[in-house]
Amino acid sequence: MTSHDVHDTLTTRRVLGGVAALATLPYVSMKIAWLTGNPVGVLDPRILEGAGMPVMNAITVLMDLCVVALAVALGSRGALRLPALVVLLPAWVATGLLVPIALVSLPMTIALPTPDDLAMATWVRPMVYGGFTVQGACLLAAFTLYARDRWGVRLADPSPAPDAVQPLLRAVAGGGVVTAVLAAGLQLLGGALTGEPIALVPAAVTAALVVAGAAGVWRLAAGRSGTALVTAAWIGSAVAFADGLYATAITMGATDLSTGAASPAAGMSHVVGLLAGFALAVAGLLAVSGSADSRTQSDRVRGNDLQIGA
Repeated sequence: MTSHDVHDTLTTRRVLGGVAALATLPYVSMKIAWLTGNPVGVLDPRILEGAGMPVMNAITVLMDLCVVALAVALGSRGALRLPALVVLLPAWVATGLLVPIALVSLPMTIALPTPDDLAMATWVRPMVYGGFTVQGACLLAAFTLYARDRWGVRLADPSPAPDAVQPLLRAVAGGGVVTAVLAAGLQLLGGALTGEPIALVPAAVTAALVVAGAAGVWRLAAGRSGTALVTAAWIGSAVAFADGLYATAITMGATDLSTGAASPAAGMSHVVGLLAGFALAVAGLLAVSGSADSRTQSDRVRGNDLQIGA
């Protein structure tokens, strides 16, 4: 890729990052209003009561500020020289949090009738999920351009992992795949145990993404290559991890242990998914780690090496 091409994608990344950052404003503004005592959009003020809610609201505001920081980083002129983990980790977590919202939460909010006993105004959920969907689409597009600029064909056609890494790769990939399949099964079981057929929709989508991620990592670990495998491994591992991460945040903000109590299967799926997502991510990075040793001279000049610890 020429310097002119990189300059063109830098402009596009900046535009996409700017739109993603702007899309955080409605949600962040509403959360700040709640934190300062203004129950905008809330029909039942009891849901804002309790010591845990300010913590949960503060955490979600910080998460959206991380989205802004990531958007700025992806559009910065020195983005290609940033340590890889500084970009990879927040982009990965953001993928896991935002993709299910775009695929499930927003469509279900639009398609399903609003319950009569809704504790929020009818405009809150479409606004929140719509903003998250815009964030997800823009960040993923910007990150895709960034990854192409920085690592190019080495992700589409990665070199095998070094021989010294192979035993660790097989162990981590095997453990990640087993726990991912278990997490997917527990997701479906948890959805079924709610007794509400509609609950199976998000559970089934999450389970499918996690299984796809496990399949992608397994094939990468076996020496296969391709953009589809890397994409599946990235999204699937991120969704598994972020599902558990979000459940942890919700638990921290719970004001009533009996409210929204999940089945043991659903709770276990979050814990297992958190572990599975982490293991799959490590295995995926190990599977493409050989690419760092096969970089071209032009990549060295531009500093575009895939060095996870760099």
